[in-house]
Amino acid sequence: MGFLDSIMGGNTSSVKPRPTSTPFKVNVTFAPLRLSAMRQSSIRMLVRVTNLSDEPVMTSVDALLARVALMGFDATCINKHTEVKVGDIAPGETKEVAIVVYGSGQLKEGNYPYKVSVYAHYQDYTKVVTYIEKKGELRVA
Repeated sequence: MGFLDSIMGGNTSSVKPRPTSTPFKVNVTFAPLRLSAMRQSSIRMLVRVTNLSDEPVMTSVDALLARVALMGFDATCINKHTEVKVGDIAPGETKEVAIVVYGSGQLKEGNYPYKVSVYAHYQDYTKVVTYIEKKGELRVA
């Protein structure tokens, strides 16, 4: 049951598949597509996470907005960071997390950067096994 047995086709029942380096497929969309400029408004950031591994994964999602933008994760537009604890995602399962993004009445037109990080945890939410970051721009018109 050594290294050569796994290469030569020996007893393969004891050989476990290697975990993928990226256990998730992450997709970020917005509903509606853009935030309104110069108006109190909000949109939903929809983060879809699909578990690509063969085991359940404890997952959390972090979202970060630009500090200079007059938008945030609360109505006063002060919070630029939020964390959502998703829980366990079964193999092949897809979960969607909706995060509300608020714009202030002083928000100007343009594209504003954001970053979404999806973490795979071990035992509890303080231990991180791996993570994936997605960066993009939120359109304000």
